[in-house]
Order: sequence, then C-alpha cells, then structure tokens
Amino acid sequence: MMARAQKSAGISWREITPQPLILLSGPDEYIASRAFEILRQQASAREGIEITRLSASSYEPGELLMATSSSLFASANLVEIQDLAGMNEYFLRDALAYLKDTPPENVLIMHHSGQRGKKLIDALKQAGALVVDCQPLKRDAEKVDFVTAEFKVAKRRITNDAVKALVAAVGSSLAELGASCQQLIADTTGLIDQDLVDRYYGGRVEATAFKVADAAIAGNAQQALATLRHALDTGTDPIPVVATLALKVRQLAKVLGVNEPVAKMASELGMAPWQVQAAQQQARGWKRKDVAECIEKVALTDSMVKGGSRSAAYALEQAVLFIAGKAPH
Repeated sequence: MMARAQKSAGISWREITPQPLILLSGPDEYIASRAFEILRQQASAREGIEITRLSASSYEPGELLMATSSSLFASANLVEIQDLAGMNEYFLRDALAYLKDTPPENVLIMHHSGQRGKKLIDALKQAGALVVDCQPLKRDAEKVDFVTAEFKVAKRRITNDAVKALVAAVGSSLAELGASCQQLIADTTGLIDQDLVDRYYGGRVEATAFKVADAAIAGNAQQALATLRHALDTGTDPIPVVATLALKVRQLAKVLGVNEPVAKMASELGMAPWQVQAAQQQARGWKRKDVAECIEKVALTDSMVKGGSRSAAYALEQAVLFIAGKAPH
C-alpha cells in the first residue's frame, strides 16, 4: 500500500516516487516525459501492476474507471494522463469523481502544461496530489545543474569545463542536451573532459559561435576570423553567431567595474556563477566606452545579417575585427 502524498509546492522530477496522485505541472514535455519514465520504471518493479495511457482531450466516458479498477490480472494500476490542459468535459467529470474516492494502491499521473483546467488542478491539490515541477530550464546555470545531475546519477565523472562546453554546444534544446549526456555516458569510459566533448559536439553552431566570440573579445582577430570563416563555409547560419557575439559583449558590460561576490552578481544578473567569473576574466583591461561601441557595432551587424547587407559574412567579419581591435592588448 502506498501512503497518500502530502501537498507539495513542486518538487524536482528526479526526487519523485509513485504516489496515488501526481500532477506534473509545467509545459516542458521533455521533463514530463522523464518523470513519466521514472514513475513507470519504479511502479513496474511491483508485481501485478497494470499500466494504461489516456489522453484527456480525446477521452471517452468511463475510460478512467476501467483503467483504475482491479482485475484478475492486476492488483494495482498506474494510469498516465496526457494533455490535461485540453481535457474534454467527460474527463473532467470522471476525474473529479475519482478524486472523491482514490484507491491508495493505484498511481494516477496527470501532465498539465497550459492554463486551462483550474477546477481540476485545484481539486487535485486539495486531494493531496504530489506536484512535480516541469517548468523549462531557461538559464545556463539550470542546464549546468541538469548535466551535472545526469552524470552523477550514472556514476560518471565529468569536469566542470566539459559540462560548460556541453551546455554551450547543445544547450538550446533540453531534450538534445539530455540525449547528448546519455550518448557520452554510453559511448565513453573514464573521465569525460572538455576535449572529449569537443570531439563529439565541437562542430555545433552554438559551440562554434562561442569560440568566435571568445577569440574576438580576447583580441585574437586571426583565430576569430579563421573560426568564423570555417563555420560559415560549412553552412553555419550567421544569425546565431551574431546572437552569441551580442550575448558575450553584454556580459562584459554587466560585470565591468562591478565589485561584488560572484554568487550575488550571478543572482542579480541572471547568469551562472561560472559565466560571471568567465566574463570578469575577459573584462580585465576593457574600457566601458569600448564595450559600449562594441554593443552598438553588434546591434548594427545584427540588422545587416538579417537583410540589411548584401553579404552577411562580410558584416560578421567586420564585427569580429572591430571587437578584436577594441580588446585590450
């Protein structure tokens, strides 16, 4: 028998265990899928449990009752409900009825990714449903924590630089980031370092763009141009490169002349601590006037790359040379 869960404000999907009522709350489909997978695997370890998947939007009357009823073949049931935000009136009616008498041996998991369905969400919380946070990971610090946890769970060692390189290379998509972690875990042995990550993912647009930006900010015009030209020649879209240049130059502006603890700056600026430290190192010797001019140059380049220039490559090259020229030497 499983005890009824206490009401929660939203725990991590990594910490969940099967409970009679579980609400996956948030629009991130990848995190929700991982939560479903964890609960499914844990529940499957029990004998006599039957697993059923239902859609709240295409629900037919009575399906929930059938899925949660005992049978000759199962002593308990795990029911996964997708698309709670698009539920029809039949599902709402049956779900509210189920909450009035919840069998403690069953596990009912619902994923709510939108705004609709407040009546049922409130009822779930009042019934003591375990609320699991499925909000998107938007900040690099959150993605760094995600990668670190992936390797910790797999009992694999990965260097801090390798974690940062992986986030820089494939961090735009959490699903892809998770898949990349699993690929490295499956394909390699021993310590995972930055060189290994670069061999697998160093050719990605994000990784290349950061290398161009870092070289330009360091004043290494030759390396920045060579990396940029190779990227463009192999089909890299100029727009992400401009976006990365803008990001890195803005980070310089944020940390320049600020003398506060790294943790405090990271919280106030919406940056990861390692990003603050990296920006602080890159900002040494830079003058605020030069950083401001670089921001203006990148903004102009952005408009040129998006149609304001006949040659996006030329505009990017000029921006890289301008930034490298302003860098302290």
